[in-house]
Amino acid sequence: MLEFFLFRQFFRNTNMSNLEAHAQAKDVKISTNLQNYASTCKSQFNDLDDKPCDLPCLLCDTSFTLPTKEQDFLTHLFNEHRLVIGDVKKIASLKSYIRYWRVKFKEQPLTTFCTTLTAEKKDSASADSIPGTDDFYFLLSDCLMEDKTLRDELRRAKLEWVLAEQVKERSDSTFKRGCMFCREEFEGSRIEYLKHLCQKHNIFLGKPENLVFIDEYLDKIQSNIERFLCIYCEKKFKNRVVLKEHMRKKTHKQVNPNNKNYDKYYVTNYINEPSNNNKRYKSYTAESEDPSGFTDNEEEDWSDWTNECISTTCLFCKESTQDFAQILEHMKSKHKFNFEDETKEFTFYQKVKIVNYIRKQIYINKCVYCDESKEDLSVHMDQENHCKLPQKRIWDQPEFFFPMFESDSFLYNLDTDSDTEETT
Repeated sequence: MLEFFLFRQFFRNTNMSNLEAHAQAKDVKISTNLQNYASTCKSQFNDLDDKPCDLPCLLCDTSFTLPTKEQDFLTHLFNEHRLVIGDVKKIASLKSYIRYWRVKFKEQPLTTFCTTLTAEKKDSASADSIPGTDDFYFLLSDCLMEDKTLRDELRRAKLEWVLAEQVKERSDSTFKRGCMFCREEFEGSRIEYLKHLCQKHNIFLGKPENLVFIDEYLDKIQSNIERFLCIYCEKKFKNRVVLKEHMRKKTHKQVNPNNKNYDKYYVTNYINEPSNNNKRYKSYTAESEDPSGFTDNEEEDWSDWTNECISTTCLFCKESTQDFAQILEHMKSKHKFNFEDETKEFTFYQKVKIVNYIRKQIYINKCVYCDESKEDLSVHMDQENHCKLPQKRIWDQPEFFFPMFESDSFLYNLDTDSDTEETT
């Protein structure tokens, strides 16, 4: 482990431009014909989930259970093979990544693909460098075009798989679960369960369109509650009553957005560039509540955890109300835009894209229909009757999968009972 640490320090001090130049030189020696690379790459992607499985090392037959023993695997690569994989945490599926490079390393030597680094050996007693005793190390990173392409393909494949899993959850009618707070039973829709947690108990786990693997997520939250652990700070309390009071007073009725253990349950974390991960929606912070009515009965249910409805804002102006139906009526009367009629033929995901497209256009002060920038945008759109949707190809883009704003409750009220759902 000491060697691993020293190498990391050495690597951090290495001129990255030299590494990139060296890698580019390697690229010239490697076949630059990557036309069939994506299909070849995707054939390797059979381990996109996070289920532990045994995989052999890239360069020998030693097996490791990944991702459980990931650190042991990386230490083995360094100690036994002098190989370091750059930015491991940014690889969407380490298991698929390993399978791919294991095949490639059987075909050609490490030096074909890896940047070679040298470091002088250190005297174990004085820690001084020993002249003429260089150690060679190999760096496998996205400085190499083939590696970068592989990582990009893995990220896209992982996103597609996650979205497909989300669609399965939405179309699954076998869902059945009792509320972890008031014991009310729910059947058929996970969305209704999440709405109940938010509206009745002020527990906000995130917007439904941004959640995936919901059953596993709920199991994790419920396990914490049953063990008297706060879902935000994870501090342990002696009973439910004390836990409830803590969560109420501290407004800890959400998960900590900086807790990486919850990243897998938010679709946003799969679509962002690796450097921008953890842009999961930060939950609404509950307002201070009157603690009156609190009893010492340990078996008291938590149904008194109620929350006022969250206001919904018009898509075209600042009009806001807690009644979603009133906002729809306002858009019809004020802006001549009938959201329900305009979107009735579209899937849930397309409705999400429409909302996010309109939000973005208004935010950047561009007309929703003609895309022109106007000083008084609202006047222009009303006078020109441009409060309407442009051609589908304009708004039906992957970039509009995810909300513009953290607190856009318009999305929370969308009808999810579409007959068909998108998978990509």
